[in-house]
Amino acid sequence: MDKEYVRITRGLAEFLLLSLLALIPSLVTYIDLAIVGNRIGEVSVTEITQEAFLLVTALAFAYGARRFPDRRGFFVLMAGFLGCALLRELDNFLDVVWHGFWVWPVSALALGAVGYVAIRCRDSVVGPMARFIGTRSYYFMLFGLVVLLVFSRTFGSGRLLWKSLMGEAYVSAFNTVVQEGIELLGYICIVYGSVALWFRRFDG
Repeated sequence: MDKEYVRITRGLAEFLLLSLLALIPSLVTYIDLAIVGNRIGEVSVTEITQEAFLLVTALAFAYGARRFPDRRGFFVLMAGFLGCALLRELDNFLDVVWHGFWVWPVSALALGAVGYVAIRCRDSVVGPMARFIGTRSYYFMLFGLVVLLVFSRTFGSGRLLWKSLMGEAYVSAFNTVVQEGIELLGYICIVYGSVALWFRRFDG
């Protein structure tokens, strides 16, 4: 019976924690709009928060690659993918070199990660990946990616939704705020899944 109470308590604690995390997009957007006074451009509290979450997630998998040799291939690929996503988010800064420069560091990181795994640890990809799929961490990250890559792009689309609704009152800053806020929620789910992976000791 004690185990059941502990499980219920943990479930309630997780609900409260996720509820607090869900407040972050609204709070960060408010800081950008009402306190800082910007329109959520490339240099904004919202963007910086997104990039920080991506960095934490990439580092979590990089740490896993170092600590668990038997899962290194899978973790390196995940860290490489997330690192590429982070570099893509930083494209505005990388474009200072020249426009589109971000493609080169992203390509180098992707090829480096894939090449390393192919040469050094190809046997530690499929098994760990299969065990990861179906874990609680996997579902948080999966939901986060769907929100990030699909829902934010469609629900935050001015051409698809908001121009039709707002008519002449439409301003592009509106759908930017909506899209970036939803993206931040997706990143929260992704980073939560990656951190939960370690608290659950890779429950796969």
